[in-house]
Amino acid sequence: MKKIIETKVGVIGLGYVGRPLAYLSAEKGYDVIGIDNNITVIEEINARRGIPVQMNADINKIKLFATDDYSELDSCQIVIVCVPTPTKNNIPNLSIIENVVTNMKDYVKNSLIIVESTVAPGMTKKYFENKLLEKANLKLNIDYELAYCPERIDPGNDELWVGNINRVCGASSECALEKTFDFYNSIIEAKIYKLKSIEEAELVKVWENSMRNISIAQVNLLSKICDSYGFEVDDILNGLQSKIEQFGLKMAYPGIGPGGHCIPEDIHYLIQSTEQQNNVELLKSAVDVNESMPKYIFEKLKKRIAGNNENFCNFNVLILGKSYKANTTDIRRSQSMELYKIIRKENYKTEIWDPLVDETAIDLDDKKKILDKKLSNADVIILGCPHKILLAEDYAKHKNIKYIVDCWNKLDKRKFLKNKIEYVGVGR
Repeated sequence: MKKIIETKVGVIGLGYVGRPLAYLSAEKGYDVIGIDNNITVIEEINARRGIPVQMNADINKIKLFATDDYSELDSCQIVIVCVPTPTKNNIPNLSIIENVVTNMKDYVKNSLIIVESTVAPGMTKKYFENKLLEKANLKLNIDYELAYCPERIDPGNDELWVGNINRVCGASSECALEKTFDFYNSIIEAKIYKLKSIEEAELVKVWENSMRNISIAQVNLLSKICDSYGFEVDDILNGLQSKIEQFGLKMAYPGIGPGGHCIPEDIHYLIQSTEQQNNVELLKSAVDVNESMPKYIFEKLKKRIAGNNENFCNFNVLILGKSYKANTTDIRRSQSMELYKIIRKENYKTEIWDPLVDETAIDLDDKKKILDKKLSNADVIILGCPHKILLAEDYAKHKNIKYIVDCWNKLDKRKFLKNKIEYVGVGR
């Protein structure tokens, strides 16, 4: 077992990123103080609820205390910032980071501050080095140290989590870099890559999610092109696979577009920070393609219905899934929710339901009963998020269903055609 550093750790922000990190650090033997402004979250953690499924330690023996009192950081040698950095109208909004700096300024002298929140290159130093100097006269590498080690999580994936995903880190000094490396090396079972600066680590984070955004946009554009030619996107992807499998390339799969906090958000940090110095039209085009997908899918459905001389407004529409990603409850930037808003403007008989987001206290059997009842009253079914429970349903048995829209190309098209149900996919 790796040596445990006798250090007290503070984790600011106990959401999707901070909560599992706090639990993991405590499991590995650290005394952890969790800071959050959500009283419900604080109570859950102190009652040892919402524990990551990957936890192996006796929860009654770990040292983890959650509070909203920043003064508790005064005893911490390492303070990790895991608060969200959302965009507003695609413009980065760092007000939460600013509030954190204001609240922590009196309690982080002699600490190593590690930022995990997503920011553009240069933002960590701007919002921590400059603000701490301005607000508390704390000098970098004299009164405290600073590092950047961006979060890397995959919500809904029980195999890959904070404890086994590779990390990159950069720091304000060699000493700070070694301390950061030692800390993460003591809690995770994965590779840790040391970079030359904080700015390099920041760029890695925003670029990796921009790459994924571009990759998704590329295949979504391909699906549109397939529709215009009357091709099946699956056939084209199979053809492309003949080259991909030899050259080690990786390809995304078409869908309604990326959601969540990372992929659709991070690319805007990169656009905003560098568009004055570089041509970022590729990044902007990727955003445009992906954000167009809900409207594109809706228009494709309407065209199909009109081609059958039917009136869309007469149909009862049921959208299944609010989450942005399968088997999660996260609805941030959900493209399924965007599709619902678009359709709702034209058809008041539209409903959206999610078996994981809604009625979370109901067991699986009850969820299936609710789903069955909702399906029996719908003419048009739209699979907005491919949760396991939704993929397991036999939609074809419901004779009332006239159209099914598969926003993720996860369903068997042939089965619906056999049962005379109109199938609408992405590039299908």
